Amino acid sequence: MLGSSETVGKMSGLFGNDSVYPKVQTEVYKKISELSGFYRLDDIYLSLIDQYMFPCLILNDRGEIVASSESADQYLKSSKGNIHQAFPASLSVQVNAALQRAKKEKKVSFKNVPIYLSGELSFVHLTLKSFFRQYHKLYVLFIEKAKEEAARVPVSGGEDGQLHLQHLYRTVKELEASNDALVSANQKLQEENKKLTALNRAFEKKVNELNTLKNDLNNLLTSTNIAAVFLDQELKLKLFTPEAANMFDLKKEDLSRPADKLTERFNYKEYADDIKRTLYENKTVVKEFEMPNGGWYTVKMIPYYASGKKVEGIVVTFTNVTELKMTNEALHISSQAIDQSPANILLTSVDGSVTYANKRFCRMLEKHLDDLIGGDVFNIYRKHFHCDDLNRFWKHVLDKKPWSGELHYQDGEQQDRWEQISLIPVEDSAGNVHQVMLISEDITNQKRSEKMLMKSEMLSAVGQLAAGIAHEIRNPLTSLKGFLQLMIQSKKYQKDYAEVMMSEFIRLEAIINEFLVLAKTKSTTFDPVQVNSIVEDVCMVLESQAVLNNVRIEKQLSGDLPEILAVSNELKQVFLNILKNAIEAMEDAEGFITIRSYYEKDSVFITFEDQGKGISKDVLEKLGEPFYTTKEKGTGLGLMVTFKIIENHGGSIHFESEEGKGTTVKLKLPIKE
Repeated sequence: MLGSSETVGKMSGLFGNDSVYPKVQTEVYKKISELSGFYRLDDIYLSLIDQYMFPCLILNDRGEIVASSESADQYLKSSKGNIHQAFPASLSVQVNAALQRAKKEKKVSFKNVPIYLSGELSFVHLTLKSFFRQYHKLYVLFIEKAKEEAARVPVSGGEDGQLHLQHLYRTVKELEASNDALVSANQKLQEENKKLTALNRAFEKKVNELNTLKNDLNNLLTSTNIAAVFLDQELKLKLFTPEAANMFDLKKEDLSRPADKLTERFNYKEYADDIKRTLYENKTVVKEFEMPNGGWYTVKMIPYYASGKKVEGIVVTFTNVTELKMTNEALHISSQAIDQSPANILLTSVDGSVTYANKRFCRMLEKHLDDLIGGDVFNIYRKHFHCDDLNRFWKHVLDKKPWSGELHYQDGEQQDRWEQISLIPVEDSAGNVHQVMLISEDITNQKRSEKMLMKSEMLSAVGQLAAGIAHEIRNPLTSLKGFLQLMIQSKKYQKDYAEVMMSEFIRLEAIINEFLVLAKTKSTTFDPVQVNSIVEDVCMVLESQAVLNNVRIEKQLSGDLPEILAVSNELKQVFLNILKNAIEAMEDAEGFITIRSYYEKDSVFITFEDQGKGISKDVLEKLGEPFYTTKEKGTGLGLMVTFKIIENHGGSIHFESEEGKGTTVKLKLPIKE
């Protein structure tokens, strides 16, 4: 379609050429000037062409119709397509010839071109003129109908002219039929060409994919750290990776040579036989061999097929498995160590499903490993140990916090038993808990021995306290005896004497009750207790011994102390041991023993601070060891029992001391949850 400002401007010469178009009347220019303000002028130009010019068409370099006037439709079979599709045969040949000449010449004209219109033979003049539009060339075709005189010239020759005209009719018809056949054949060729083009694109895509795959394989072979060699059917080197080149000192010159050179670098006697077996029997062979330098390699021989089932060669890979072999050996040793461990070891998933149990654990339950794999660890402890406490500590392990503690249960004979348990999280490479390791040990005999030691230490403590208790009881007894003698002598009842005597009896009763506590059987039940109450009871028992040593006990106890879960008698024994040691440390010096209690976050703290002779650093490191003591008549078991009791309560004990400046003992116990 011609543009309003661009195309017509370039074609202005066409309208001024009298040989192409007669001079346009003055009113035409006036009409164009009047219509120049319209936005789209293409329709106006085409309308003017239809009114004042010959039928006109615009063609491109490929012979395709770009635009046409309505008056030109009478000469066309179709207003779209190329020259052969749009024009009848008689015109298409001439127009195509004119187009080929117009590519070299600026203007081409053909006179009296015959055309068969509406069943009659007519003649037209064709004029084709080229012009440039932006970056490409366009062609304007004018079709002028010949005058009647010119059309009748061939007929005026009489009978010869009539024959010539009939021959011309037949020729036009034949040309049209040939053109239709050519157009049909051309369409078929175009369809076949489209199919071939699509097929060619598919082939190109496949070729590109194969090239990409080839490049990927080449990159893989170049960058891999696996030594690989490719052998053809004659067992000659066809290709090798850089790693293989380094391993066997191969060069490009070795290609197409026999692969015997490889055997010079490793101890593999069956190499040649295995290569042939792979090639002729189509079998994959995998072997391990040791290099002269001590390293281990796995060799794998694989037949490869180029097409069908025919073996075209062999791929031989050499993988260094030295580290893997060493790791497997280390794992085997570790597995043997775990299996023969004197402790009971169990591996489970995070949900408690058993994945492994060592021999000792299996013997303890009298079960085979296969019977335990897949079982639930919580059900095992509930069924065989009658213990549900394991559930309480499992969540700590899933939070990556290892847990260790004691589990108490009763066996089938209703005997008390104890087990030391450690739950350890096993993390994977991403840092997530993948498994849980349970390590347990039966400590029943140890617990029984500790109980006997505690009882022995308690009896020892009772013996040492006897003197202080005797002195404490003697004072109220002296008062009672004196007041009774006074009342007997006076033979009358004295109320004041009776009240004093009653207070002394109450004091005696309290001392005796606390003394008897030490002889009672210990309870292993953890109950809510108040630490301050236990401190008060212990101070009452040892107050007389403190007075004998010129020591005063000062208590600074927090009034809002929360309760803790503990065995009351065991804590009394701990406080009794610590306070008695503090009094004995001050036997040569007067002063104070300060007892404080307070709490921080989730723990209760109790401190015993004396002003005694202190403890050296060497002695501090040995405190708590069995049978180690600095006293002449001591057994060395008191602090050991103290440490064990605090540990069983989930707490800790810490000593701070300096020679000549006293000692501070700090106890930490968890608050009741």
